[in-house]
Amino acid sequence: MPMEKTGIKQLLDYIETTDLEYVSLEKNGRKFSFSRSVSPTLTKNSTAVSEKSETPETPKLVSIRSPIVGRFYSATRPDRPPLVVEGGHITNGQRVAIVEAMKIRKEVFSTVTGTIVRMLLRDGDPVEYGQELYSVEPEVSDTFKT
Repeated sequence: MPMEKTGIKQLLDYIETTDLEYVSLEKNGRKFSFSRSVSPTLTKNSTAVSEKSETPETPKLVSIRSPIVGRFYSATRPDRPPLVVEGGHITNGQRVAIVEAMKIRKEVFSTVTGTIVRMLLRDGDPVEYGQELYSVEPEVSDTFKT
């Protein structure tokens, strides 16, 4: 069942009131991704920003964070390769790390499709709840580009 236009409009209106930069939803097997883009606001006496700016626009990054306190591991076992690497492409729902606490291993999954820009920890490093593990540049779906 497709999402109604009014439902999408209400969702976009709500997102506009927050500081969220990227939202990815799945409903009834369909995936929706929304990314906030910054555009210059024009007033009566203002002029538009030039087409080419002096500094390149920095990409909006999304964080993948630890779900628990524990120790960070990038692979399922010490003798296995890492689940992801810097510069690697990941998809929404992909397993990207393991956090272990008291011999209990919690898998960490990506909440975004994109490219790993930065890995912030090494194997065995202690990690806090909510601590950033990876910085990801989200992939913007052609479907929702304006």
